[in-house]
Amino acid sequence: ALLSRWPIGDIDHHDVSDHRFEQRGLLHVHVHWAGSMVHAIVVHFGLVHASRVRQVERLGQYIRRAIPAGAPLLVAGDFNDWGGRLDQPMKDIGLARARTEDAPDQRRATFPALAPVFSLDRIYLRGLSCRHMQVPRGAAWARMSDHLPLVAELELD
Repeated sequence: ALLSRWPIGDIDHHDVSDHRFEQRGLLHVHVHWAGSMVHAIVVHFGLVHASRVRQVERLGQYIRRAIPAGAPLLVAGDFNDWGGRLDQPMKDIGLARARTEDAPDQRRATFPALAPVFSLDRIYLRGLSCRHMQVPRGAAWARMSDHLPLVAELELD
């Protein structure tokens, strides 16, 4: 899910399923932010690494086709990437993992929600910088999903 305090415009869905056993897709949302259009894509990638790599390739194809080259873009969601192996393929399609200056290499564990150990949920950016990022914790958050939310404060570059 994507939650935004800013007005949301057009919404598009795009299938990036790699095989029939896992239905996977992209949710593309236009967010009207401070007089600019920011493109936000929410993902939920597959459980197998090779599938995730192919899904990043499809994501790159979708971005090139659907989003203007200079437009601010964030891609966030459950990457199911246990070891951070998608950072380079995401960089290859022009996206850098969101990091803050105060904790540039800190991994934020989001899964499982009751006792988070793994950093499966990420945010990748183009034309934006991350000022602050946090993972809210507590029983109320853990009841909402098997993943904790990843909350980011961003600014335009």
